[in-house]
Order: sequence, then C-alpha cells, then structure tokens
Amino acid sequence: MPTNPQDSTPVRIGFIGAGGICKQRHLPGLKALDNIELVAVCNRSQASGQQIAEEFGFSEVLTDWEQILRRDDIDAVFIGSYPNTHADISCAALNSGKHVFCQARMSTTLPESQRMLETAASHPELVNMLCPPPHRMPWEAFLLEALSSEQFGTPLHVRVTCSNGSCYGPLIFRDLVEFSGQQVMFVGIWAETINTFFGEYEELIADFSIPIQTKEDENGKPIEMKIPQVVNISGTLRSGISISEYHCGIAKHENLNQFELITDQGTLRLKAMTSLEWSESGKDFEPIEVPENQVRDWMVESDFIQAVRLALKGATPDERPVSPDFAEGLKYMKKMAAIHLSASERRWVKLTEF
Repeated sequence: MPTNPQDSTPVRIGFIGAGGICKQRHLPGLKALDNIELVAVCNRSQASGQQIAEEFGFSEVLTDWEQILRRDDIDAVFIGSYPNTHADISCAALNSGKHVFCQARMSTTLPESQRMLETAASHPELVNMLCPPPHRMPWEAFLLEALSSEQFGTPLHVRVTCSNGSCYGPLIFRDLVEFSGQQVMFVGIWAETINTFFGEYEELIADFSIPIQTKEDENGKPIEMKIPQVVNISGTLRSGISISEYHCGIAKHENLNQFELITDQGTLRLKAMTSLEWSESGKDFEPIEVPENQVRDWMVESDFIQAVRLALKGATPDERPVSPDFAEGLKYMKKMAAIHLSASERRWVKLTEF
C-alpha cells in the first residue's frame, strides 16, 4: 500500500504476545513510525512483559489479554501469541472494536480461520491483516508484472524446495499439535507465496513422514512428535500449471528455501530473501537486475498502520487494502487442510472439497 508520510494520525497499540518476530521486526518497525503509542503489552508472564515494556516503551504491562480489549485507549492490537490462540483473540479483538494484526500462522485449523474471516466480515470498518511471508519480498511487484506478461516465457511447472535442519533442537511450540494444529514447518508460508505468484491449487496429493519420533521436554520426558517433518506435495494449480513441493526439516547439511518456475525459455529461481535468478537452456543461473522502483523493503508495520489511519478516517476496505488479509489467509488454510486430508486418506484431494 502506498504510504502518505504526511498522515500522522495517532494510533494507539496493544500487544498480546511479544516474542520472536515481534521483538525482531514488528516493535522496531512500529518504533520507527511517527505518532505511534505503545499503550499496553500482555505476555505469558509478568516478567517477560515487563522486559518488553522497558525495552520498547510500553506504558503498562498486563497479565490478562482480555484487559487489552476492554480498554478505550487502544485502537489496534498486534497478536504475537501461539497459533492456538489466534482465532479466539482475533475474533474477540474485532468484536471489541480493535483493528487486528495477527502474526503468522493464521490459526490451527480451517474452521478457526473461517470463524476469523466471518468475524472480520461483520466488522468492515476494522482492518484485519496477517503478517506476510518474507519470501514475497522484496521483488513482489516485479515478479507479478513479469509473470503476468510472461516475460520469462510460458509457465510449465513450479517447483518448491524448502530443506533445512529446523526440526532439530529443543522442543518448541512448533513441534506440538496442541499449539500449532495443522501448521507444518514452512509449508504455510510457501502456500501464501504460491497463491500470490501463481494462484491456488486445483487439486493435490501429499504424503508425510516423521523421522524424529520423540523429543524431550524441559523435564527430560520424551514427547511423541506428531507434526510432519518431511512433506511431499504434487498437484495442479487452477491455471493448469503442474507443481511439486518438497519440505524437509531434518536435513542438517542443507539450507534450501526457494521456488523455481520452469518455462519454455528457461528457469526462474527465487531464493527467499536473497536472490532472484534466471537460467536459459544449458546456461548457469545469473542474477536478475530488478529496477529500483520495483524493489520494496519490509514495510509490514507501515502498511498496517497506514490502513488503520485511513480506516479511522472512514475509508472503506477497498480504499485501504492490505495483504494478506484474513480472506487470503483462508485460502492457504484450505491448502493445509487438503494436504492433511490427502496424507491421511492417501488420495488426491480437490480444494473445492473445502
């Protein structure tokens, strides 16, 4: 969304869950904007909330997230808690008249995401936004234009490879179904990215495996792992293009995070957040020089705040678009439901089943 540097309408913010990316990205991003007031923060503990408040300048630390929603001095809420809380908090925040920015992933299940979208639709005066995948940045504008015009040829096949050692290490919430639900490694992030550049799946088939069967909790008790650690997906997009995905979290020796678009002229490769490359038949990959006016840095917090400022002045959703919103999030949640259904029933699944 284009920003208006002269628009400095005050926006008062509350945070529910402020760890990880909130400390790395969202809070520094908000602090860099004019006329932003960090009113209150609610973390899992008083101590961690106090630490965040002192570091970033929140006026108050709360221990009950519902207290943030009851306040009249907060315009918008950032939700950075675990995915299993996203639906309840998002819906309660919207019903309390708060604009909502929800950290990825959207929720734990498709029904939860549907409830979030239904609640957002009943409050069109409020902004709803999910944290976008960084994989789309910084070349999104260039790629959308190039793909639309078939600058790199006629698309034939999309191949996604995300292979790393992310499933090793101590037990975290991403390892546990009770916190993450149907979210699996980086599959959801890539689902949003695929939807943005190539459109949604028509049908797919998926299989899972869990090679690391247990992890120890903080007390040394072995906990059974139930979230897939290796995922293979094959399918067809609505555009008719075939697609294959390989996601692996047990490859300590690898750090691959990319998509490749195979066309009748060569292969376009996006290495997430690092490079955009092109290879014609039989030649090595070479960097693509993207025009400076089509390169966009991380503007997530600015985009959300600008939308909130416009909404506070009465702008309609069409006049203050954000991406991704809950409607876009629901699309990738349908894919997550589809891969789980496919893997469990060992069959092809059409996305129209959801």
